[in-house]
Amino acid sequence: MNRMHKVGAVFYLLWGLLHVVAGATLVGSALTDLDGHLREIGTGAQAAQLPAVGGHPVVSAIVAFHSFNMVWIGLLVALIAVRLNWRNARSGYWLNLALAGFLDLGLLVFLLVPGTMAWSDGWLGPALFAGGALFSTLGRRRRAAAPARPERLQRAGVR
Repeated sequence: MNRMHKVGAVFYLLWGLLHVVAGATLVGSALTDLDGHLREIGTGAQAAQLPAVGGHPVVSAIVAFHSFNMVWIGLLVALIAVRLNWRNARSGYWLNLALAGFLDLGLLVFLLVPGTMAWSDGWLGPALFAGGALFSTLGRRRRAAAPARPERLQRAGVR
């Protein structure tokens, strides 16, 4: 029996939980200590390069909004992992591939590759996504290649 999709679901669940925790932590620090929040994210930048915004309300709100988006996307990815990826549903495969993939693409393009965030601080999310995408894809491919089981055909009324 093929269980690759279940391994992928666990990776996506962990990815979602990571983003819920990280997003909730960052929402709190964005609203209370924005300069500290920027230091938490900008681990790859020199301290002198980070602006001292001093709690500017617009910047705080924008950063909190982004962090909130991490929370709800993380919740959604975790829910899809448990409800759809665990059952190897095609819709769950594509939803989590898109949601987690595009969020991590933004992390790579805007924070990790330019060096704003240190790779040592940002590697876990993309690694969990890669595991989820890889094992979910293997599960979907093996499902498509598996022959129909006779008991399923009998229940469906096919003789």
